[in-house]
Amino acid sequence: MIKKILILFTLITLNVSALDLFKADYKVFKDGKEIGTSSIELTKDDPFYKIIDKTNGTHGMASLLGFKRSEETLFTDSNNEFHPDFYKMKQKVAFNKRQSDYQVDNETQMIYGKHKGDDWQIKSPTHFLTPNLVSLKLFQDICSGKSDNLNYKVLKRGEVVDYKFKITSKKDNIIEVDKIHSKPSRVTKTWLDESQHCLPVRTYHKEDDDDALETKLKSMVFQTKQ
Repeated sequence: MIKKILILFTLITLNVSALDLFKADYKVFKDGKEIGTSSIELTKDDPFYKIIDKTNGTHGMASLLGFKRSEETLFTDSNNEFHPDFYKMKQKVAFNKRQSDYQVDNETQMIYGKHKGDDWQIKSPTHFLTPNLVSLKLFQDICSGKSDNLNYKVLKRGEVVDYKFKITSKKDNIIEVDKIHSKPSRVTKTWLDESQHCLPVRTYHKEDDDDALETKLKSMVFQTKQ
């Protein structure tokens, strides 16, 4: 269950035109019953943007286990190209705690990180995104009119992995996007509302015989530009 919550949590990161700053709140459901909440916030402290994702178990087993997770990425934006500088993830489930982070060193063109207490380092890829930044880029691309080759390199746990998506339908202002999984039995869908800066209004994840997990938008607030 926890793994599926994380998949949905990743997919509700949203796009706003010209990177308007925002705060969004969502509810998480399992088999139609509310089990948690999540929030996403995009802030800016020049020269960096910061995207922060948080989720908490509030009902059922997720609450009993005290599930909490947060992800944070510092990045810059240059002509709609995101350049990560720092990434950090913290997760707590019952007595199990997990942390992962990495820092980009632009002078040496290296990335230094830690996962589960183990240090790692790699040469910085030409183009890459962090696990909680990839959705922001995906939805920005879709809102700008891109419909093909929605493929992204993501640096995760010291390795570069491929995230692939495809647009499956469009009706009125709603665009349905599927994540392409290696297992046919795993289904992950996201519905984006073009009239609301392409923010997801719903996500859905199902695999094998497990109950479906969904997220639904609760509220969205944009900061007034100065």
